Amino acid sequence: MEKVKYLSLFSGIGAFESAMRNQDIPFEITNYCEIGEAQSKAYSLIHGVPEEKNLHDITTVDETLLGHVDFITYGFPCQDISRAGQQKGFTDEDGNKTRSGLFFDAARIIKATQPKVAIAENVKPLVGKKFKEEFETVLQTLEDAGYNNYWKVLKASDFGVPQSRERVFIVSIRKDLDHKVFQFPEPYELDRHMIDFLESDVDARYFLSDKMFAYVLDLDEKQEGTKWSGRANNDFINPRIAHTLSVRGIKGQRAGVSNIISVKNPAPVKVLDYKKQLTSKHNSDLRNLTERESFRLMGFMDSEFNLLQGKFTQTELYTFAGNSIVVDVAEELLCRLFDEEGNFFV
Repeated sequence: MEKVKYLSLFSGIGAFESAMRNQDIPFEITNYCEIGEAQSKAYSLIHGVPEEKNLHDITTVDETLLGHVDFITYGFPCQDISRAGQQKGFTDEDGNKTRSGLFFDAARIIKATQPKVAIAENVKPLVGKKFKEEFETVLQTLEDAGYNNYWKVLKASDFGVPQSRERVFIVSIRKDLDHKVFQFPEPYELDRHMIDFLESDVDARYFLSDKMFAYVLDLDEKQEGTKWSGRANNDFINPRIAHTLSVRGIKGQRAGVSNIISVKNPAPVKVLDYKKQLTSKHNSDLRNLTERESFRLMGFMDSEFNLLQGKFTQTELYTFAGNSIVVDVAEELLCRLFDEEGNFFV
């Protein structure tokens, strides 16, 4: 059987690649494109391809030299769309292309290579009111390139992974091939909780220091008058469904109590209720998610994490996970695009 010629843009550590392997889809990575040095090395290790296949800076890619491509995925940067970013959109105040504006470079490559299918992923605000114009531009640009487009916001916890990560996916199918039968996967009941993804033996460095412990339990006061006001009163120390993982890992917890775990409490506990249970700081059992747990909550297998362990810093590993796509969600999309033999049936 002929392998799918696959081009990965804004690759990160390659979630769709893992998903295709899990689904036994025969594919060949023609190239990947990742500007981050650490991410490129991690991608190469996980997927067993030489870094020579990396195109690096997408703005310098000569699309006329890429050759035949069947399938493209691209999670273009979200920094200028995300609620955590500056929300400049695709251009800044001087009319210059932002990091999120690199979408146009992906579109340039799609138009030139004409893959059968392309899939984009980005943060949910892209389809909100604030970025209505940008999202309409995305769809129109892809349509002008020769594609019918289908989009939907998918939540990881609807597809087997207990994380409240919501991302918009845009599936673009070349018009001459589109039979208009594509449908997004339907949610199903979640049968695993965050507790099922945790390690049993965790190093003491993941447990909160006295300073961080005091910070977390005073969040209700510290957040008053900010955009996070009231969040601590309604948040959970150990949720059944993890909060959306951030790229900041342990440092990122300063924004709230995201992914801080109470080892003694397998069920969700509100921050203020947990506070009442304590008699002193010293009987606290609060800790952060480990790097391995973060990878698990993004759908990666331990065997994939093992390829990276010891070769990257803690910060890099948290960043790899927080910037990725949930593998299980990618698998669900692939099941709607490929038959059991790995052929497109769109």
